[in-house]
Amino acid sequence: MFYDELNKVEQPALVQLQQSGWQYVPGEALGPASGERSYYRDVVLVKRLEAALRRLNPWISEENLRKVLREFTHPNFAGLIEYNQALWEMLCCTGDHALSVEQDLGLGRKGQTVTVVDFDNPANNDFLCTSQFKVEGATQNIIPDIVCFVNGLPLAVIECKSPYVADAIGEGINQLRRYANLRRPEEDEGAQKLFWYNQLMVSTC
Repeated sequence: MFYDELNKVEQPALVQLQQSGWQYVPGEALGPASGERSYYRDVVLVKRLEAALRRLNPWISEENLRKVLREFTHPNFAGLIEYNQALWEMLCCTGDHALSVEQDLGLGRKGQTVTVVDFDNPANNDFLCTSQFKVEGATQNIIPDIVCFVNGLPLAVIECKSPYVADAIGEGINQLRRYANLRRPEEDEGAQKLFWYNQLMVSTC
């Protein structure tokens, strides 16, 4: 069954992503030993996020850059929905959580909007997809089939199921709910942190 999921669903999806301009890196190459993240519980690829923030905001000071990075790596909200809403507003520069830092760009010290994703010029962003990306949860690890990062942030999670399974799409959705700890929250069976940033959940067969 795993062979079917890998060869008939996961691999074609990765090929399609690469043909669309996404860079592919295997999940094991994004572990702590790679320098992309410090621990398996970390879900943001900080070096890629930092590079994107510098590229999209060449004016930003080191102090403010560190503040913005911390906003993304150590957010503090009430629950999954609140995290997701706030981080979406930070990404889109809208709402109560639009990112702004105090800095003097020549006209006095005032709030400057920080761009996290360049929606007008997609080529200015870093698009990375990976497979079998291990994330450490509270009680167990999760390993989603495909995770898509934009500027180091995990914005899409894709679960691939064998086309020969009855209700394959439903099974994929159930797996995504488990990963996000939405199925049985009292059991802490997932790694909800990955889904703080998530903008797209896909079940495919």
